[in-house]
Amino acid sequence: MNRTIRIFATSDLITNQRVHRTASSLTKAGYRVILTGRKPSGIKSNNSFPYKVKYIRCLFSKGPLFYFAFNFRIFFSLVFSRFSAVYANDLDTLPGCWFASIFRFKPLVYDSHELFPDIPELIGRPIKRLIWRITERMFIRRAKFVFTVSESVAVELQKRYNVNPIVVRNTAVKREIEAFKDKRPTLIYQGSLNKGRGVEVAIDMMKFLTCYRLVIVGKGDVEIELRQRMLDQKLFDRVEFAGRLEPDDLYRLTCTAWIGLSLEEDMGLNYRYALPNKVFDYIAAQVPVFVSDLPEMRKLVSDYGVGIVASSRDPKMLADQVADFFENKELMESVAKNVQKASVELQWSREEFKLIDPIKNLLN
Repeated sequence: MNRTIRIFATSDLITNQRVHRTASSLTKAGYRVILTGRKPSGIKSNNSFPYKVKYIRCLFSKGPLFYFAFNFRIFFSLVFSRFSAVYANDLDTLPGCWFASIFRFKPLVYDSHELFPDIPELIGRPIKRLIWRITERMFIRRAKFVFTVSESVAVELQKRYNVNPIVVRNTAVKREIEAFKDKRPTLIYQGSLNKGRGVEVAIDMMKFLTCYRLVIVGKGDVEIELRQRMLDQKLFDRVEFAGRLEPDDLYRLTCTAWIGLSLEEDMGLNYRYALPNKVFDYIAAQVPVFVSDLPEMRKLVSDYGVGIVASSRDPKMLADQVADFFENKELMESVAKNVQKASVELQWSREEFKLIDPIKNLLN
């Protein structure tokens, strides 16, 4: 029996840890996994993974022609391959995976990392947004299983398409890397530098935190604007851009921070229902979190007592919250204990069975 699972993603395979966790878990469960994604510019294939990684080169890097070309390549890479299931990460790989699964009579699995038609980049673009909604409605019901990242997203997908998603949270893989806290109170943001992620307000907040340091890790569409914002406010002694890091290097840096930021704006349902990877990465590194007052993040902080929830979007008020937190030694000690406890409970090894068991049942 062929036990090959083909996984596809258009995202950056260097930094998309959910995709790699999925591939690693399925490999550990005894499947032959081939992960295929966009070819990163200037990056060579990484042969250290326990599964095979392939890259697709496209003439176009974004827009409708990119998505069409990428899904076209997905389809033809599967038509002449032997595999037992196809696994689509996010809506932008679903059409090609769907057509191939129909053509080859193979099961399709869909992992919805977000409410794709509600991403900030589509806000104010009703025609493009409608096209993605129609695309998801057309193809999602073919999937034998639909996975997603939070209860709120699952409820919304069920409401829209009458499917029953399985929630697999983006909890982190435990890493045995020793690191020590920075002597200077350090805030960290890790993730994409895109619209609505709250990095702007984090930079503005540093005007009022004279003895603190903010480290920003990641790349994205608004990086140049963010760097200019830092320079305009003369915060080059308090704000540092670390670029894109490998997972182990990122974990080592995160461990040195005093608090981790996830200050997404409420720009539609996608961010409102978000439960970002970085929140779990902070907890895994035993770093308290400072999150937006949005349902899923607020609930996580409330349930586990692992940090503080933003009371507003005003930089001065946010800075005051950070300062008050660090000055309250009793609260800091309590949160530190809770984070240590949560770092054991919120591990990928305790979450991955929600993904592996359904696929095992499907393929056996």
